[in-house]
Amino acid sequence: MKKILPVVVIATIAGWWFLMRSPEQKTPDSSSTTQGSSTSQNSAAQKTEPINLGGFEQRSPAGSSSAFDNQVPARDDSEEGDQVRPAADVYASADEAFAAVMKGSKDFDDSILEQFTEPSPDCSWCPQFYTSVREIVTNPGTSQDQKSYFAEVLAISGRVENIQTLVDSIKNARSSSDADVYAEALELSLGNNEVTQFLGDQLSTTNDTLRESAVAAITNQGSLEAVEILSKHVQERGDPDAYYSIGIGPGELIPNEDALPKVQELVQKRDQYSPGWAKSMVNAGLPGLTMLFDQLDTSNNIESDRALVKDIIEHVNYEDGLTALLDRVESQNKNPVALDLAQKIRQEFSEQEGAGDGVVEP
Repeated sequence: MKKILPVVVIATIAGWWFLMRSPEQKTPDSSSTTQGSSTSQNSAAQKTEPINLGGFEQRSPAGSSSAFDNQVPARDDSEEGDQVRPAADVYASADEAFAAVMKGSKDFDDSILEQFTEPSPDCSWCPQFYTSVREIVTNPGTSQDQKSYFAEVLAISGRVENIQTLVDSIKNARSSSDADVYAEALELSLGNNEVTQFLGDQLSTTNDTLRESAVAAITNQGSLEAVEILSKHVQERGDPDAYYSIGIGPGELIPNEDALPKVQELVQKRDQYSPGWAKSMVNAGLPGLTMLFDQLDTSNNIESDRALVKDIIEHVNYEDGLTALLDRVESQNKNPVALDLAQKIRQEFSEQEGAGDGVVEP
């Protein structure tokens, strides 16, 4: 008790002095408060945290967790729209970027993946970052889930050297499950014509998993280069199905504006591969469907026409202008196959509208 009493007295005097001084103190502005909070958080971010890489442990570099410790948003939720912020704008270094992706891999965070979609060539830390990603993707100790996540980071990078890593990993996979992880990522590949051409170079492989994954990846490009590569490949294979039964290939490709004329040319050939390209043409929407009806209008080969439009209705998009196109076909087109197709499309549309699925009349 003898030691406590002086402390109480001192505390009381200090409190009185503070109250007497407080009227003269200015309320700190928000910027100084924010600065203090930020400094505190950045100091805390310097601590090294252990991260489990599925069988081995790696420590994130000092300060690398600051990007997400400070809750840097992956998206810009401003009034202009919900836009994803590119990784190069969010992270200041390869260490920060790698730490963020490591965190995202724990629950397969798609928002972080979106940040790394085809980073700008000006990204100064990207080479170092992707070197780390390639190392963890090919490390036997990495868990399957994390391997899948990091493999997708490589696939969407738009960089040939990263796609090469996935291709080599499929070829050298220790097990079929490992090969499937890399193959599923490869299917998501994005990039320019250089990437598309590299994928096309894999189509001659005897590895079915790699070949089909490359076909799927090329199918997703929709470019003129993609159309030309797939057209050559399916003809060399001599298989009229052209991968349609497994949901990839010409029949699933959505051609962009530059590729559509080439697709139209392949449909006009009226060979065994034309039905697949007719589906591709219709995948492009109203412009492609219009091309198809115009081609039918000038055809005299009813048997070929029927083969051309088989299962095509599944590829029709219900959009603005569709009803007007169907009206024109039914009033002007003399081809019975074209008329029958127009009626079936209209009926399909009416049934969907009647089912109350939210389809609005085009």
